[in-house]
Formats: sequence, structure tokens, C-alpha cells
Amino acid sequence: MRKYILLIILLYSSTHIWAQEKPCEIQNKAFKAGEKLNYVITYNWFLVWTDVGGVEFVASEDTVFGQDVFNLKGTGVTFSFYDWFFQVRDVYQSWVRPDNLLPVYYHRDVNEDGYIIDYKYKYDFENLVAYSERIKTRKPFRQDTVAIFPCTYDVISVIYQARNIDFTKYKKNERIPFKILLDNEIHEVFIRYKGKEVKKVRGVGKFNTIKFTGSLVAGDVFEGGEDLQIWVTDDENRVPVWIESPIIVGTIKARLVDYEGLRHPLKSLIK
Repeated sequence: MRKYILLIILLYSSTHIWAQEKPCEIQNKAFKAGEKLNYVITYNWFLVWTDVGGVEFVASEDTVFGQDVFNLKGTGVTFSFYDWFFQVRDVYQSWVRPDNLLPVYYHRDVNEDGYIIDYKYKYDFENLVAYSERIKTRKPFRQDTVAIFPCTYDVISVIYQARNIDFTKYKKNERIPFKILLDNEIHEVFIRYKGKEVKKVRGVGKFNTIKFTGSLVAGDVFEGGEDLQIWVTDDENRVPVWIESPIIVGTIKARLVDYEGLRHPLKSLIK
């Protein structure tokens, strides 16, 4: 439960576009500035399901380093009832080029019950490096230069890039590998296209969806393996409506509860 905000962003971001023919030349057709998506996070332990917090994703226009960019922001908080137990106030932001959604700058600002994690990446794709700055509670300030690949993303930019996947190019059960920069390391994982399903989301409705599973990086949160499941709307928006995965202790789910500013009509919603 303590890491649930990072969990939902990692789960949501496990949909990268690395395997497409020209992944760095993809054009955004799925979202626009002004879009807002809100999710409730549910945690399960010993058959008890509890709504413990929420995550909001917002896309807006911005400027960074003299460039016109999209600012993609994910904010996670615990509900007030759980703040006494473990308060979470996390903000993840990525500033990306509007033409191909490659990241220009990234900032992770995490406060989890007083423990601070602050990461910044400045991407230099011409020289294939990312310049990193890190601040952690009880740790010295650290600067690094990390080698990256031509299509390397962070945990926020990859979410929006992935929503432009054309699943008609893939066969059922086909694997799609990808690379992502997380905590100064390049991680290689994959998703597997599983076909189409009708998915009911409590309080919102039934959706025609595209389903896929994904691998996870083993560590202090995930056991690893291919237990991640994601359902996205089967329309031009490709909005994730339901995400779930087991973790070291229990299971975590995220469900869409509200949305606004979508680029296209939500044709996948079944009335």
C-alpha cells in the first residue's frame, strides 16, 4: 500500500511503443491539451478490498528550455482517512515534444510519509544521454549521466506515447518489447496483446476494450512475471479504464472514475 502511487504509474506506463516500425516518429492522435483522467486506487489484502487513494493525469501546453511542449502530469494522493497511517503526496511530470512525444524534461517529486524522493532528467537525444539529478531523504545529492536509446521514455511520457499504439498491427499473444528509464537505469519489459473484451467499470459503464498483459520488473514491490493486466478503450482515445496486478503483499487495482477534455468521442462506451 505504501508504494501505490508509483505502482499505478508503473502499471499504467507498461504499454510502450518500442516495437513499432518507427517508434520515434509516431504522431499523437489519442489526446489533446486539456484532457483530465481520474482514477481510484483499490488495495486488496486477505479478501478485503479498500479504496485507498486517487490518481489524476492532466495534459496541458507549456514551454521548457525555450521549446513549446506538452506538460504531462500525474498526481497521486492517499484519501484523508489513510493519511494517519501513511500519507502520500506524489507528483510526476514529463515535458514532451508535441510532434513525437519524446521527453525533453522529467521531474518526479515524491513525499511518502515524510520520505522525499526528487528525480530530474534532462534528455539529450542528439548525444543519447540523460542528465540526472537526485535528492533523497538521508542521502547525498547526486548527479549522473545515463546512456539512453533513441526511443527512451520516462514513466509519464510512455503512458501518452503508448496510447497511440495501433494494435491492428499485432496478432493475439504477440509480445511488444520496450525500454524505459527509471531510477537511473534502463529497464526492458514487454506487453502481450490479448484481444478485445467488454469491460464493466463501476460508476462509469461498460466499454468495448483492448486487453493486454505485461511483464514487470522484480523488486521490493513486484515479484516479476507477466501478471499485469490492462484494459484500454477500443476507440481513438485509447484511455485505460481498468488496471490490476498482484504485488508482493496483496493486489492493486485502478479504475477510471471521471474524464474530461477527450480528443475524440468516447465511442467505446456502451450505453
